[in-house]
Amino acid sequence: MLKQAKFIVAVAICVLCFGAIAQDETTPAQTLIINVYVWDGTSDTRSQALSSVLIEGNLIKQVSAGKINAPGATVIDGGGNTLIPGLIEAHAHLSLHGDVFQIRNELDWMYLGAKSGAEAGHMLMRGFTTARDAGGPVNGLRKAIDAGHVVGPRIYAAGPPVSQTGGHFDIRGLTEPNYHFMGVPDPKAFLGYGLLADGVPEVQKATREIFRRGSSHVKIMAGGGVATVYDPLDGLQFTPEEIRAIVVETEKVGSYAMAHIYTPEAITIALEAGVKSIDHGMLIDDDAMKLLKEKDAFLVPSLAVGLFTPEELAFAWPTPETKAKGARIIAGMENEVKLAKKYGVKIGFGTDFFGPNNAAFAQQSLEFKARAKYFTPVEILKQATSVNGALVAMSGPMMNPYLDGPLGIIQSGAYADILVVKGNPLEDIELLVDPAKNIGVIMKDGKMYKNTLDQ
Repeated sequence: MLKQAKFIVAVAICVLCFGAIAQDETTPAQTLIINVYVWDGTSDTRSQALSSVLIEGNLIKQVSAGKINAPGATVIDGGGNTLIPGLIEAHAHLSLHGDVFQIRNELDWMYLGAKSGAEAGHMLMRGFTTARDAGGPVNGLRKAIDAGHVVGPRIYAAGPPVSQTGGHFDIRGLTEPNYHFMGVPDPKAFLGYGLLADGVPEVQKATREIFRRGSSHVKIMAGGGVATVYDPLDGLQFTPEEIRAIVVETEKVGSYAMAHIYTPEAITIALEAGVKSIDHGMLIDDDAMKLLKEKDAFLVPSLAVGLFTPEELAFAWPTPETKAKGARIIAGMENEVKLAKKYGVKIGFGTDFFGPNNAAFAQQSLEFKARAKYFTPVEILKQATSVNGALVAMSGPMMNPYLDGPLGIIQSGAYADILVVKGNPLEDIELLVDPAKNIGVIMKDGKMYKNTLDQ
């Protein structure tokens, strides 16, 4: 009887031990960041006292002005620096590694894919833990990043932008035939760089195809562009009925449409049709900006381009025609910002940099310097975090690939996308212009990608 009792006790102990082991294996790892001033993404100031942030798994578990008791957590001493949300880029082009004609004619698809993966890693190391891609075949890259095969930001992908024949992303050569009339596939459509669609049935089919590929939202080329030769900047692209048909398809899946657009006439048509993100918009006027406010849409300007001359941007604007269009949009920036501030519209942080080499993409952080001419540091930080977090969340529960928590804020339950900046970016926004030097910690999804606080 005594032997039997001892056996039962031994079995019970083993069960308890194995249960503890199993529990340890399923308990998410914890990281505790201490001794930091916390800026939560929405406030006008950072915390007054040195604070602590506890991360469990891929989410923020607790934010406290005092100490947090977390036995077994990995502890990181923030050294009195500033903890902020990971940055969000609202107008990226991770797959545009060359001008549109190079991509179509000269660059191998495997080269483009490998280059896109490498650039995703560079973008994360600049502190951008999330990127809304504004057109191109990056859904596969998103899946590779999410699976851990490639290092990079979270990606909200527009997939191939929708363009009318002769529109901004009709990137055929001047005498290249329209493949639709020949009954053969369009090479750029096959690669996922754009879809040509004309008329309501075609734009409906294109939008449905874009969501079928796993895209989060849809991009409409709703007006003329700078980098393409054959579409006038003032051209109205797509009819109101075509744009509305695209928007209806996005609404069916709880998502939204963004529009590449510059002029007030085109912006007005897009807003009236239900477009929720106006990207660029440098030629907007008072009435169109007022309408943008009334429609509760987002404005995503790209201001860093104004730090360069059209000649310096020759890789993107290679002809006299494109340089002239570029100079025109640069001249319109100040009025755009003035009107946006007048009406208090929601301003996102986007850059629109792309090109054949890493140097072009590396200009991304200059957007902070460009915006400092017009906005306070905290306004810019909000644009690059909580405002953009609300923007990407418009993809809705069906098309949003990241539903565990909100982005762009520091609070319990939010994604653990976190930066620790050496110094105080709420006083000096240009700290973020040199991320290699001034960002000491980069965490995405609770995983540490950089920690140089001791250096």
